[in-house]
Amino acid sequence: MFNAELLSDLIKQAQGDISLNNFARECKISSSTLSRIINMTNSCAPSPRTLQKIAVRAHNGVTYDELMKVAGYIASNEDIKARVETEKHISSVSAEKEIVKIFDDLKKYLLTTDGLMLSGNPLSKEAIESLIETLSYAIKVAKIINEN
Repeated sequence: MFNAELLSDLIKQAQGDISLNNFARECKISSSTLSRIINMTNSCAPSPRTLQKIAVRAHNGVTYDELMKVAGYIASNEDIKARVETEKHISSVSAEKEIVKIFDDLKKYLLTTDGLMLSGNPLSKEAIESLIETLSYAIKVAKIINEN
């Protein structure tokens, strides 16, 4: 994610002790572009090409990789972990909703079907309700096991 303040600080560090105009000239970018980045007046990150030009002339060990991460072009490990966890949660919620829907459909089917048979014998209303309760319990147990 683009962090203008952090990028500004990193560019200032990359600039070192030389003037903004001289650093911009060394980087082969306009001083107004560099000024906008440092003063955080841009609404979006500078292009990777601009960051590469800055990295080539950067002082104090500032790297292209650091600039790209702060500009939001490269995800940090924390960003990736957060995205994966969010996707897992969304997937889990979606899967749970799908299971609930399937179970509800099955329940409706079992309760409205006449002549439901098990081993050649018709199931009573009580047997069908017991089957539904057992399936519900099994889903809860599976959920607990899956979370551990």
